[in-house]
Amino acid sequence: MNAYHDPDLDDVLQDDELRRLASVLESARMPEPPLDDAFRTSLRRQLMQQAWTMSSGGSSFWRRFLAPPGLAWAGAAAGLVLIASVVVFSELQAPGGFQQIVVQSQIDGNSGVALAQPILVSFNQPMNHQTTQDAVQITPATTVTFSWRENTLAVQPTSGNLAPNTQYQVTIGPTATTAAGQPLTAPHTITFVTQPPPSPTLVAPPRPTPTSTSLLTGERSLVALGGEQTAPVQWSADSSTVYYVDGAGALKSVPVKGGSASVIAPDGVTSPAISPDGSRLAYIRNGKIEVLTFAAGTTAESAPSPAPTIVGWSKTGLVWGGPAGIFGQAAGGHGSVQLATLPGTGVVAVLSFSPDGSHAVYRQDQSLFVLDLGTGKSVQLGQPGAAFGGWAPDGSSLLYVSGSSLLVADLQGATQATLTAGEPSWSSQGAILLGTDTDLYQVRPDGTGSTKLSNGTYLAPVWAPDGASFVFFRGSAMFAATAPGLPPEPTALDQAETTVSSFMQARLAGQPDQAGAYLDASGKQAYAAGGLSLQGGGDSRFTRYYVLTQEMTATSPDTARFVVRLVLTRGKIDVSDFEETLTVVRDASTKQFLIDQATASPRRDLGKGAEVVGVQLATNSITVTFDSDLDPKTVSPGVELIDAKGNTLETTAAYASHTVTLSGLDLKPGAQYRLVVLTTLRDVRGQGVAAEYDLDILGPLSQNAGNRDNVTPSPIPSPSPSASPSAPASPPPAG
Repeated sequence: MNAYHDPDLDDVLQDDELRRLASVLESARMPEPPLDDAFRTSLRRQLMQQAWTMSSGGSSFWRRFLAPPGLAWAGAAAGLVLIASVVVFSELQAPGGFQQIVVQSQIDGNSGVALAQPILVSFNQPMNHQTTQDAVQITPATTVTFSWRENTLAVQPTSGNLAPNTQYQVTIGPTATTAAGQPLTAPHTITFVTQPPPSPTLVAPPRPTPTSTSLLTGERSLVALGGEQTAPVQWSADSSTVYYVDGAGALKSVPVKGGSASVIAPDGVTSPAISPDGSRLAYIRNGKIEVLTFAAGTTAESAPSPAPTIVGWSKTGLVWGGPAGIFGQAAGGHGSVQLATLPGTGVVAVLSFSPDGSHAVYRQDQSLFVLDLGTGKSVQLGQPGAAFGGWAPDGSSLLYVSGSSLLVADLQGATQATLTAGEPSWSSQGAILLGTDTDLYQVRPDGTGSTKLSNGTYLAPVWAPDGASFVFFRGSAMFAATAPGLPPEPTALDQAETTVSSFMQARLAGQPDQAGAYLDASGKQAYAAGGLSLQGGGDSRFTRYYVLTQEMTATSPDTARFVVRLVLTRGKIDVSDFEETLTVVRDASTKQFLIDQATASPRRDLGKGAEVVGVQLATNSITVTFDSDLDPKTVSPGVELIDAKGNTLETTAAYASHTVTLSGLDLKPGAQYRLVVLTTLRDVRGQGVAAEYDLDILGPLSQNAGNRDNVTPSPIPSPSPSASPSAPASPPPAG
């Protein structure tokens, strides 16, 4: 209701109902009629004239303002502002008015853009499709097709993919117009860099189809444990049966494929241990050792003195231990013989025998030791508080936990690798499972190949002899599952590539000391004063790199050759590049690859014709990838191969999707060749290569050369000062 009260209206309208209706009508707000252009113009003129007239008198400002005409002037000014706002808003919304055209792309400014995708350009209003497509320019030269979805333009290379390792600039020129005919006020450029091509050197094995986030297959519950969270477990030799001790101390067996558990011994069982050949199962029951022979189905019993606490197997028969020492069967299987003594002070407990029975792990108070039963010598493992983790299947190494890390050690206690903490099991296939309350990982003993297999609780995993199946514990029950194999081990070329990548990344980060850690003495000479530079400078910056080509060139020691393209940028545009050729050699002592030699090419300005962005070598062919779409008629003889004597080799050149393939070759391992791109090669715009491009290459070694051969990588060397002898003159990364 309107709060205004009119007493004269009360005198006229005596009836209460009439006054109520009048009040309702008074409070109602009628919609304002639209203002046409003529009314707006007329009202604007009248208001300006009225304001000018009122401001011409001689009375004071406040007197005029507070007088009825002054108030009218203020109201007129407010009305003028309101009308101006309406007019401006109308102009902004009108077709062809002041509304700005906004051009965007999610990949603008990005690096590592996927090759198999269109370039999506979105507009904030409907565009004229033809004028917008005609206004698109793409550098490097690329033939494209267009498609639209609402206000988004998809620019798709006709070859299907973008070129790898390439900075693209996609410009929407000012001739692009909206659907209403409004032109783009200025060109808009989208800039991005594509990712490298997929590596052809490493093919991952097929993985099981994951359920949720799990890589495991066949995960299933086997049996309840009678209230226990975990249990001692042994596997049959054929990986078909699991032997375990339940919460009541009963020794049972259960088929891993599922089924009912069978009771072997009803109670009092500890320390089950299956013989190396899988034919017998030993265990301790009521202070005695019982041995079940599977083939005969019979159980033999012995009562050694003093009573054992743990039993295992050696190559010659049973071994057992307790606080008094470690014993084994005498020759011929009759009686016993003491194999080793244990410390006579503190609380001592034997924890485990190695798979071949030659070593034992024991705890003395809070310290962990490994004991050689042949020599009787002990070596401490880690610091006090360390816990035993398990054995390598061949007994040559072991696992123990110290602090928050799981350590791999040899039998002398020397650390071989440090792994993420977890409850471990080491398989016959060289994989270590790491189970926790929250997830399950698989890793190699040297710490490589770490793979998360699943989320969830996976306590105390135990591998089967086949190295594929395993059991684990969750919620007072034992489960079984199958794990995928580890990914292939890195080849020597993969390891050398890791060194090159770390070296270049340190340089990109402006860390020359860290980069120097990947150089041997000869390599440091190459980057010493007066030679190559580890850091850039000047108005063009070293912003990215990629490997142009890589190959193994020798073994004993493993030697690899990398040609690395360094790209220099001014602002956000790549302006020039050059190549460094790196020789990477495996160090004889550390087994780590280090950069031994380095040379650099002259710089080249970018944007002057097609550029090589990748080279792959094979014995019978060479594949050369360019950043531009080429004119196929200029490919041959625009790309050719020359041998060490300067002879041009006869090849068959084929072109498709940025790529020239020279086939019909017979490249000799280690022989020198030169790949030549002549100025006659043109892109689809007709632009030729500004200057001849030469790349020296070597004939590739066989596919099997330089394999890893179970080499354990060593830690990265710490940075050390660079030597300062003279080095070959080459351009620095920037200047």
